[in-house]
Amino acid sequence: MKNLLKLKVNIKAVMLFTFITFFSCNVEEEIEPENEVGLDTEEIALTPKTLATIQLTNNVEVIFKTEEDGVVFEATGNVSNFDGLGALENKSILNRFLVLTKENVPVPEDLIETEENQELKNEALKRGTIKQHAAKLDSQLTLLYTKGPANSNHCSGTPGYYDTDAFGKFSRSYKNYLAGGAGTIIYSSWKNNGNKCKDVKLWLSNCSTSKTLKARTYYKNIFGNYKLRNTVNISPNTAKFWSKTYLSRRYRKTSVAATGQAGHRFGGYLLFTDY
Repeated sequence: MKNLLKLKVNIKAVMLFTFITFFSCNVEEEIEPENEVGLDTEEIALTPKTLATIQLTNNVEVIFKTEEDGVVFEATGNVSNFDGLGALENKSILNRFLVLTKENVPVPEDLIETEENQELKNEALKRGTIKQHAAKLDSQLTLLYTKGPANSNHCSGTPGYYDTDAFGKFSRSYKNYLAGGAGTIIYSSWKNNGNKCKDVKLWLSNCSTSKTLKARTYYKNIFGNYKLRNTVNISPNTAKFWSKTYLSRRYRKTSVAATGQAGHRFGGYLLFTDY
């Protein structure tokens, strides 16, 4: 009789755990994310290092770097002279390196390894490869040369945001919006007919003159919990374009928060792509 009772209790416990796990994996709520860092072993494959730093002629600095679970690209400049990447925003990280550097500059190996376009990989291999560039590279190209319409009004106008779900991507764009306010957390699973993605892009302007803006990226682990993966800091009165190509497609989440200043505002977009 006691064994039968224990069996019933164990069955109920298993059913409850299964229900909780299923529910957490299928419902995405706008809640504050956990500040806990985690990384599943399947993604530990790369050695973290700075691959290259490029100084552009309009005082914008570009950095390519490897992290354990993917490759990062970031470009930083003053909000008054940095209006985004324009045509380069939709290019892969490897493609950006090829455009921004001279034809005799060797290509970091990790940029080639994470590229899916074989034709582009073959083009890069013609230059030769290198593990990383220790010295800062100069570029004769300015982002003003490649940019599309300027995004100079991130910090002015009526505050608000809107979603775009098209062309294989999901994004939310902000204008003069309150950091940490409602709507500043978004999920890759909000895309119609899509949930897991491989690329995350952030193009944000910090409208504050004294406080740092923080954009955070998360991935969902096998238990259905979101784990902090990256924290992207954007200095006062600074604009930054940040993107990361991960090694695998996962459920992902991003958020934007301030550092305690009331009325701290920002503009730009958060974008998931490569579903």
